[in-house]
Amino acid sequence: MSTSHHGICPLCRQPSSRIHSYYSRKVTDLPISGKSVHLLLHARKFFCAQACCPRKIFTERWGGDLMSYQRRLNRATAQIRSIALMMGGNPGTKLTHLLGLPVSASTVLRILKQTSLPSQHTPKAVGVDDFAFKKGRIYGTILVDLEKRKPLELLQDREGKTLEDWLKAHPGIELLTRDRSFVYANAITAACPQAVQVADRWHLLKNLSEQWERLLDSQRTLIGQTALEIGQTHLKPSVQLPDLSSVIAKLEQANVGDDLPSEKRYGKYQQVKQLQEEGHSMRAIARHLAMSRRTVGKYFNQERFVPKTKTKRSNLLKFDSYLLQRWKEGEANGNTLLREIRALGYTGSYPILRNWLANYPPRANEQGLPIADRRYAYSNRSLSFAFCQAEKEWDTEKKPLLEKLLQKSPLLQQARELSLEFKSLMEQKKGECLENWCQRAGQFPAFAGFVRGIGQDFQAVQQAFSSSWSNGQTEGQVNRLKTIKRQMYGRASFTLLRLRVLADSG
Repeated sequence: MSTSHHGICPLCRQPSSRIHSYYSRKVTDLPISGKSVHLLLHARKFFCAQACCPRKIFTERWGGDLMSYQRRLNRATAQIRSIALMMGGNPGTKLTHLLGLPVSASTVLRILKQTSLPSQHTPKAVGVDDFAFKKGRIYGTILVDLEKRKPLELLQDREGKTLEDWLKAHPGIELLTRDRSFVYANAITAACPQAVQVADRWHLLKNLSEQWERLLDSQRTLIGQTALEIGQTHLKPSVQLPDLSSVIAKLEQANVGDDLPSEKRYGKYQQVKQLQEEGHSMRAIARHLAMSRRTVGKYFNQERFVPKTKTKRSNLLKFDSYLLQRWKEGEANGNTLLREIRALGYTGSYPILRNWLANYPPRANEQGLPIADRRYAYSNRSLSFAFCQAEKEWDTEKKPLLEKLLQKSPLLQQARELSLEFKSLMEQKKGECLENWCQRAGQFPAFAGFVRGIGQDFQAVQQAFSSSWSNGQTEGQVNRLKTIKRQMYGRASFTLLRLRVLADSG
């Protein structure tokens, strides 16, 4: 309950001590240890003593942290506003419940929409860039104060007229950074002809990389042939495979008995590893050795031979020559062959014999696989990045190919020299040398389009090579804007997005 003996009329501002009635008012304060806190106020109503005042009865005002009609203190509202600016409606509602200040999503958004934006000022350096509401379809424009590193304004489109109108309404801008868009360039020239324009250096390097991709498109045949040559030089020569039947014959002469199946698996393992070293694929090896690709893959991953823990106890391999002879004589009945070899000492079962005869007669051993065609696929983008880098930055895998291509193609060598010089001028801030570089690069057909584009925006590009200002801050603000936009799941309006981007900038 208030300790004051009188109230002040909100219209005539005259004090009054005549009490009309009392009522209770419940307001929310900041939580304590995650628990909600509510204050119960005993408020009074007064008679206004001025006969000429139209307000006959008024309620006492508390002032300070509690305004009229509010159900929470200003400090609690300020905390909800901060949560709304950082997280938005639904996520902010969840956080307020966890903190002990529960409100609905509608309340969070209502408080957010009541936020007043900071007063706009006219900075000396401004960054301009576009952002996507819906990628490929709807775009907007963001303007950033490069000195204070804060966003200035969001525009609902990226039309030149919209930007031009905003710049005319804020005279005094001395420098603007932008991308290579001629829409922005023309708007800035029309609104601020005295302002210095600085092109974005990242976009210049991106344009150079795109020029390289078009150049490499015309060299795909050379790249493919060179990649094949590089792959062949790293391969071992193909060798003649030993005849498997001779291996089995030696095992039979050695009378290895029950260990014979493991020895056969070891022979297959050696053949697979030998072909693997020569660069052949699993599919080719499986087809060549008549093996399952799963088995070949298992051998590929094994560094050493792993014998089976429980070998099959069968002596069928000892009767292979007899079975082959009977097969050539025309006997293909499994039961008949089973009775004959059992009379000779076979101790195994019929399923083992049936699986053995499934691929009978054995294929004649092939003379060996041809040399593997080991050719790596390189994208134009990855190669364009590499050609614009110093040799010490090259990837070890790509380095032989890049060196071979430069030896074979004077065109690529000349383009690389021009690209490295372009990057060096940019890094060393030698804008005065850009014109000379353009004259030499313009005589090179592969870079003619790139040089023509620089000539159309030469002053801004030269400033990019000389000035310390860049559009990097603007790109960072665009990334932040994307994060805020995705938190809102596309359901919020442009007004709400603008509030969150601009009001939460400090």
